[in-house]
Amino acid sequence: MINDYELVVFDWDGTLANSIDWIVDCLLFVAEQQNLVKPSEQACKDIIGLSLSQAMLALFPTINDQAKVRMVESYRRRYMSKAITQNDLFLDTLPVLQELMRSGKTLAIATGKGRQGLDRALDGTDTRHFFQHMRCADVMESKPSPHMLFDIMQVSGISPEKTIMIGDSSLDLIMANNAGVASVGITTGAHSATVLNAEKPLRCINNLKELFED
Repeated sequence: MINDYELVVFDWDGTLANSIDWIVDCLLFVAEQQNLVKPSEQACKDIIGLSLSQAMLALFPTINDQAKVRMVESYRRRYMSKAITQNDLFLDTLPVLQELMRSGKTLAIATGKGRQGLDRALDGTDTRHFFQHMRCADVMESKPSPHMLFDIMQVSGISPEKTIMIGDSSLDLIMANNAGVASVGITTGAHSATVLNAEKPLRCINNLKELFED
């Protein structure tokens, strides 16, 4: 399956990194700190992929702009209090990235993380060298807008027909649909196979190694 594509774009959280539980923990911490009703764990997972500002508004629609800014900063402090290492990657992440690099694929990341957070994750996991292009939601339109994918395809010179998006959230797959590119859902993060398959990916997989299956 993956051999049919030249440009492979990955989400980060829940796709390459086993970070969903920590994100949920940080969101619930912020709610408690601000004396707000805690959202459900699934509600927290559903907004992963949005920018932090959009995520806060989606989870806490009654907050004003000042509260939103405070909550975003509180979230960032909490999230960055935990060190990031290669142990935070899924077991298949490094072998799969290594194989894709050996096969000459162009690898990229499209994430709802801010650039500071992505830089910290890449450096902490020593994975920066795998990716030729990285796009983040603090400088581009957040998922499910196709903006990040359009920009990656433009700078790489690779057509939509030769591009595939890999992600654990329906937001990743909707972004791919909006950009006119193929997608694969993976069940290691935010959403179940039932939710992912509703967006009509080529396939829904349970681990990254399944990308190499026909």
